Parts: sequence; structure tokens; C-alpha cells
Amino acid sequence: MNSRRHLAPSLVAATLLLLPLGAQAEKPGAPIEVSADSGRFEQDAGTGLYRGNVSLIQGDRKMYADTMELFTKDGELVRVEATGSPVRMEEGKELNAHANSLVYDVRARTLVLTGEAFVKHQDSTFEGAKVTYNLDSKRVDASGDGDQRVRLVIPAEKTPSNADSGADKNATVPATDNRQPAAEPSTP
Repeated sequence: MNSRRHLAPSLVAATLLLLPLGAQAEKPGAPIEVSADSGRFEQDAGTGLYRGNVSLIQGDRKMYADTMELFTKDGELVRVEATGSPVRMEEGKELNAHANSLVYDVRARTLVLTGEAFVKHQDSTFEGAKVTYNLDSKRVDASGDGDQRVRLVIPAEKTPSNADSGADKNATVPATDNRQPAAEPSTP
């Protein structure tokens, strides 16, 4: 019973340390880990500012930036604003994105990338001055700016002739010895 009294303050302290990282996760229970060269969190304001080699990792989702600002409400992460040269985000092998700045709206589950924005989802790529990507619907909206136009690349559909099982069609196959043993000469 006495050990429970000593455990309670430790649990409260651990909970308070995790609040700056937010409670809303990509997957239920997936923690958010932020690391940087320097950081400041203002619990009353619900904001955190992290600078220098910033990384935010939550399950398969990873973000890297020079500067990252986190906004929380009632202990939940609601928005991330990041800048860098470039800001990078990846989610498993399905999504890879980079831009000069990125705003991640956690509740709407959208990314807004601006400044040489690039999103690669599966094998399709989207580029523009501004790219908005919805993580749920996989919808992409892109816009250009001045001379920078929007660019979309959709890969060719795999057909049976080019969707080989991964073997190189030009590879040489080692020859096998298919010769039959020589017949014994027959004697009269």
C-alpha cells in the first residue's frame, strides 16, 4: 500500500511529460516522439517549439524539419507546422513528401505542403508550389505559382508481359547437361 503512494506521483510526472507530445495518435496507442537540438513547451498555451534537426515519429509516420511547432488542445496534438530545407515526411513505404514548409492538421488528417512541394503516394508523384494531401481519402490538390506548373506522374499499368515475377528477362540461365548417356555398342 505504501509503495502505491510513492508510485502515484511518478505516474503523474510521467503523464505530464507526455502531454507535450499529444495524445491523438495515428494508430490507437502509438506514442508521438519528438527530438531536436532545442525545444520549449508552454503547457498553458498548448504550444511547443523545437529547433535544429527536429524529428517527429509516430508509428510509421516520420517528419523531419529544421523547425517544428506543435499545437495541442486538451492534451491532444491538433496541428504541426514545420519548415526546413526541405521538410520531409514519410509514412511507411506508401507515402513520401517534402517541401519548404508543411502544415499537418491532425483532426482533418491533411497535409499542406508549400514551396517546391512534392508528394509520392505508392508510385504516383505530384509536384507544385502547393500540394494538399488528405491522408484518409488520398486526394491530392496541387497548384502552381507563376512559372511553376503542377506536375503529375502516373506510372504505366503493369501488364502480364511487364509484370514479371521479378526475374530479369535478360539474365542468362546456366546450361544443364541434358545429354543422354551414350548407348553401349552392340556386339553381333
